[in-house]
Amino acid sequence: MTAHQLPSFEAVWWPIFLETVPGSSEQLCVAVLMRAASGQAAVRQAISPEVLRSLFGSGGKGMTFIIEQTVQDLQRQLNAFTRVEELDFAFGGFRFGTVRDCVARDSDEVFDIAMRLGTAFSQSPFGAENNAGDTDAQLAFDEWTEQVREHTLAGSNSANLADAFNVQVPILSAKRLRIGFVRGGYVAQFGVLRVGKSLNTDQRALKLKLFDLEVLRRENALAFHDAELIVGVESPGDSHPKRQREALIETWDFITRESSLRGVTPLRYPNSHAAAEYLRQRAA
Repeated sequence: MTAHQLPSFEAVWWPIFLETVPGSSEQLCVAVLMRAASGQAAVRQAISPEVLRSLFGSGGKGMTFIIEQTVQDLQRQLNAFTRVEELDFAFGGFRFGTVRDCVARDSDEVFDIAMRLGTAFSQSPFGAENNAGDTDAQLAFDEWTEQVREHTLAGSNSANLADAFNVQVPILSAKRLRIGFVRGGYVAQFGVLRVGKSLNTDQRALKLKLFDLEVLRRENALAFHDAELIVGVESPGDSHPKRQREALIETWDFITRESSLRGVTPLRYPNSHAAAEYLRQRAA
């Protein structure tokens, strides 16, 4: 790394802990708050709904609600220019951990570092399906991508879009990212969310797609200024248990928040025809 590539974004960050049982001293790092030297501050959730469901079973929904509401309320206070030292938690049981210094390329990288150092659950596969499930998710993602591609190219005057699919894009670290669709300054990744047992692995795979887009925008901000996540989401019918329908809503809300924090727009479509029609319009 040359001198002009050295990180110059200075910040501090705090882990945010939740005492899971009042008086027990048992704590989980559930979020991270970052404040840049410039004064910019933001907070992100550090533990996913799938992990909370695995840890707390039927109580996972309540824990997810409390954590999400707390993170959103903290961000509202930060947006109103409340000093970190004067922030109030929406619920009891939360506290800040020890502040830590950090130097990175931008706020996203600070959060990435903080998540890795602050909590094992931000990177842990706990609560997710096994490798067989991951393989199944990849196959489902590939099938969705191919369906969208076929329907997109089937449209009139769309043959010129063939080279825009499955593009390897070089980044500064001398690696290459495979991106689902690249057209000028626009990039998109593809994925699915399926109701039932596949939901957790689909969410995990979508997060990896988000991370790819985040890295791409961070290292090629001038070249790629518009990023989207195009997701096939089936609409659960009455035959699906209520819990499965609720889990789908929670998971999509989580993906929406994570996308927003990374400058990515998530879009959901009931079928590949609708997604392809949008993509043709987007690329026109």
